Amino acid sequence: MKALRRLLPPPRTALTSQVRRCSGTDSDSGEARLEELLKTRFPTASAVRVQDISGGCGSMYEVWVESSDFQGLSRVKQHRLITEALAEQIKDMHGLRISTSVPES
Repeated sequence: MKALRRLLPPPRTALTSQVRRCSGTDSDSGEARLEELLKTRFPTASAVRVQDISGGCGSMYEVWVESSDFQGLSRVKQHRLITEALAEQIKDMHGLRISTSVPES
């Protein structure tokens, strides 16, 4: 039983308290800043959406971009364009989820 306890992750209470501590930050401003950067980089995008999925900390975001700029590119290249557009901001993030698509004709 002791060997099993060493293999298990620590209790989630530490994570919960971290989320609770940082939930007072203004995640809307971080979302708006990232959305503006993406709209500037992809001016013909038909949809750009950014959501803070870190519980309000601004440490993890999910972005959705639909743009004709992605036409003919692999998903990896599409995502690379997003990460290049947000290169400076990504340095301060824990993670980034990216979804991209090409508008239907």
